[in-house]
Amino acid sequence: MDDQITKAIVYDGPEDTYGPCGCGLDMAILPVLLPKIWFEDEFPMAANDHEFCRGMDCRRIIGLSCNNIFEHEMDGITYLANFSCCRECADRAVDDGYAVRAERGYPMILR
Repeated sequence: MDDQITKAIVYDGPEDTYGPCGCGLDMAILPVLLPKIWFEDEFPMAANDHEFCRGMDCRRIIGLSCNNIFEHEMDGITYLANFSCCRECADRAVDDGYAVRAERGYPMILR
C-alpha cells in the first residue's frame, strides 16, 4: 500500500469547536481528512490505540442524517471529511507518522 494513502491530513484551520476529541481530554478544534482506505482495510494500530478522530464531531451528527461523512478526492486519493481532533492528538499523530500537516488550506467545498 502506498505510504501516502495511509496518512491522515491535519489542517491548522479553520479552528472551531467540533465536539469532544477522541482522547477525551480536550475539545476537537482541528479539521482532519481520513483516508477512506482506513475504513475499508484497517485503521493504523497507533491511530486506533490513540482513538484518533474517534470523537463525536458535530458535523457528522447534525441534520437529517446521523452519518454526514463526505468523500473528497485529492491527488487521486479518496479521503473522508468531517473528522477532527485536538492539537495534542494532531501533534502526536504527526510525530507517530500516521498523519501529516496540510500544506494547503482546508478545502472550501467541505466547509
